[in-house]
Amino acid sequence: MSARAGLSAALALSALISCGESDSDTQLGPKDAGGGSSTGGAAGGAPSDSGTDASGGTDAGGGNDAGGGNDAGDGATGLPRLGVFTVKVDGSKLELLIDTGGKQLTHVRKGPGDWLTATRYNEDSDKNGLAMEGEGGTEPHYGGTEIVLLQRQSPGAITAIAGGTPGRLCANSSFTQDGKLLYLHQDDPANAARPRFKRATFSTLPSVASTSVVDVPAELFPVDPYQSGNSDGSGFIVFPAIFQHPTGFMRPIWQMPATGTTKVSDVKVVGCPLCPANNGCCAFPTLGAVIGTNDPIVHPQGSHVAWMQQEADLSFPVGSTKVHPYRQSVAQLGKPQTNISPASTPPTTIQSYMQWRPDGGELVYWEIQIDFSAGIVKQPLFRMAPDGSGRQALPLPPDLCASHPSYLDQETIIFSGWRCGGSPCSCAADKL
Repeated sequence: MSARAGLSAALALSALISCGESDSDTQLGPKDAGGGSSTGGAAGGAPSDSGTDASGGTDAGGGNDAGGGNDAGDGATGLPRLGVFTVKVDGSKLELLIDTGGKQLTHVRKGPGDWLTATRYNEDSDKNGLAMEGEGGTEPHYGGTEIVLLQRQSPGAITAIAGGTPGRLCANSSFTQDGKLLYLHQDDPANAARPRFKRATFSTLPSVASTSVVDVPAELFPVDPYQSGNSDGSGFIVFPAIFQHPTGFMRPIWQMPATGTTKVSDVKVVGCPLCPANNGCCAFPTLGAVIGTNDPIVHPQGSHVAWMQQEADLSFPVGSTKVHPYRQSVAQLGKPQTNISPASTPPTTIQSYMQWRPDGGELVYWEIQIDFSAGIVKQPLFRMAPDGSGRQALPLPPDLCASHPSYLDQETIIFSGWRCGGSPCSCAADKL
């Protein structure tokens, strides 16, 4: 998941299920609070087999494939309403990989060879002809989403491997080091609202041989998994999850063995939004008040984690709603977290969805820049060093709204994008 695009997105940020990060000694609350504040424990638990997800088959992506290597142009007439693009890290060679028609693809990430995985949106709740993460209302929209696979050399042939159930979430996939695919799926037969982590094993891509559930303690409500290492006890998964501590509801980032676990004692807190008054993670009396983070991503060597995080003391008003914008944190595992966002970042700028370069020497991310006086939203891409220094905006066409960037290789970035709408041209979803 990620921060919503557009003015309507700002209203949703405080409601997103997300989490934060800090050092491994971070307390969930006061040390004497008890009740699940353990942050230690050994690896344990095994995934339970849930059979094989039904494949959605291969489709032509709506018949709007623009092909690979097509110049995306530098004006509105050269941009599709929705698409996936590639660009060199210096902003050169911007190319349209695929025109996705009326269905947005986000969280596009590299897999083995030229394979890619992505989240596809299918429900157009605002009836503007575009199914997107950021629909025109005040909530992010994940109903009917599905996990898809495609190849760079033939991106129009898209295979859906999971999801597509109306009203249910299936999103945020990433390939593991051992060639499996980890994703989030709202398909728990015991609790239809609860998302589960699923891991697909392939016979030959894109054919799924089997899927398994990766267990998460029942006390946690999880989203946004990312795995480092193999799917056995040597690897681990980081993820945000809501947890009801005796001091209130909170949304830390957690770490657990890649094999999964059912025990809270087997997971540990990587970090969270910190509140000194709570002697640890910020805690809130109601779910609706919870702030936290999203989209943790592990360094290629497994040493550091980067994530987007809200802060209790940073907000801006949207009508009667107080919005906490996302900022950026990085931590070496077992060490204190560091907020790497510049102090000069405007409160109405949301910094979203960081991804590591393959060598770990750089991060790419996107911003949602809200200008209330002009009534517009801009969405540029940036690169930066792991400590937040050396930030550089990628020079993209001004009418291209970029989101969810990741690296294909050291020199190439892939990202989702759409053509801005309205006058003046804005990336806000309700202007499209």
